[in-house]
Amino acid sequence: MENKKYVSGGEFMVNDPEAKNIFIPEDFDEEQLMIAETCRDFINTEVMPNLDKIDAQQEGIAKELLNKSGELGLLGISIPEEYGGFGQSFVTSMLASEVMGTGYSFAVTYSCHTGIGSMPILYFGNDQQKEKYLPALASGELIGAYCLTEPGAGSDANSGKTKATLSEDGKYYLLNGQKMWITNAGFADLFIVFAKIDNDRVLSAFIVERTFPGIKFNPEEKKMGIKGSSTRQIFFEDCKVPVENLLWGRGKGFRIALNILHMGRIKLGGNVIGAAKLAVEQSVNYANDRKQFGQFISSFGLIKQKLAQQVIKTFTAESAVYRASRNVDEFIEAHIGTITREEAIVKAFEEYAVEAAILKVYGSEALDYIVDEGVQIHGGMGYSSEMPVERGYRDSRINRIFEGTNEINRLVTIDTLHKKGTKKDFPLYERGEEVISTLKNISGCCSSR
Repeated sequence: MENKKYVSGGEFMVNDPEAKNIFIPEDFDEEQLMIAETCRDFINTEVMPNLDKIDAQQEGIAKELLNKSGELGLLGISIPEEYGGFGQSFVTSMLASEVMGTGYSFAVTYSCHTGIGSMPILYFGNDQQKEKYLPALASGELIGAYCLTEPGAGSDANSGKTKATLSEDGKYYLLNGQKMWITNAGFADLFIVFAKIDNDRVLSAFIVERTFPGIKFNPEEKKMGIKGSSTRQIFFEDCKVPVENLLWGRGKGFRIALNILHMGRIKLGGNVIGAAKLAVEQSVNYANDRKQFGQFISSFGLIKQKLAQQVIKTFTAESAVYRASRNVDEFIEAHIGTITREEAIVKAFEEYAVEAAILKVYGSEALDYIVDEGVQIHGGMGYSSEMPVERGYRDSRINRIFEGTNEINRLVTIDTLHKKGTKKDFPLYERGEEVISTLKNISGCCSSR
């Protein structure tokens, strides 16, 4: 432990690091703050004035906004410089996720492209696949999407029925099956599609271009929130995918899916911070503007309590997200040299699966609380679509469902901690026994009946 340069995943359960070793937002450097400001300017000038058009899914607006963000370099923050990106740290990408998280539906569109739509190729693609697709994904020339969920395969992703069979000439895989709830499906150019080859028990992953023959799309889904995010079902009917578009290798798709989910969960933790801060700002502004009984409602104790709880939950989520994000960077830095950077990133997501699941659950539930209280502070006006807090309330609800439901993530947290404790990655159960022993020494505690 003394020579280790990083904190193990889940180790926070048994060890308290010194405060000076924990990364906090005040530690952002000048470059990170400049990137955040670029994101903020983009949201304020391009997204906020067009929210109604975005939610109405005006033809071409989502792709136009993605292209504009690509021109600013915002699509390539995590993509290495040799592929047209900025090659920034994980902490930096999380800061960008936070700021872009204020963009309501567009935040989902952006996160899908820059995360689950692009990163599988960066982390698991071969050199030819990276050279072919990553520069176009970084610039916005190509827009990415991710096809895992099926009508009968949601939380149990490996039970998917989509099949891939090799063509007689051995040049193509023929995909047949159905995917649903596919973000960016209405305009994406590139899809990461999961299917089982022949009678395999586990999934494989394929890079599928929209122009490949044999792909059909259902109309847009009508949703409670994130109305501006394109969501469709996709059907593959003998879709011809070149064999060179198999990602990483046969039967490795489920591991790709798991690691991309770990990444998506912690990234969602960043997104909700931005949405939470926006909801707090809206609540404070309204409370300082609305008068009842001859005084601003911000002067009333119960309103103060609501505002305080909003801020506390936001601060807690923010603190945990950036602490864990720096842990990811430290893990990557400690392993580069023995493995490639991409391999180190994947191992980091595996290492911090517990933190990712916790941040996803806590962040999404904290945001739900914050926007709900935001509506309450606004009173009747909060229930009106004229107020932005109403949009935030509807858009928040999905966060407890995608990237694995919060119920699944609670199970992931306990199961992963149990495995780490059993393998003695850190003295989890030993510390637990110490706690029980201490409680037994307290008079009247833990007495047998």
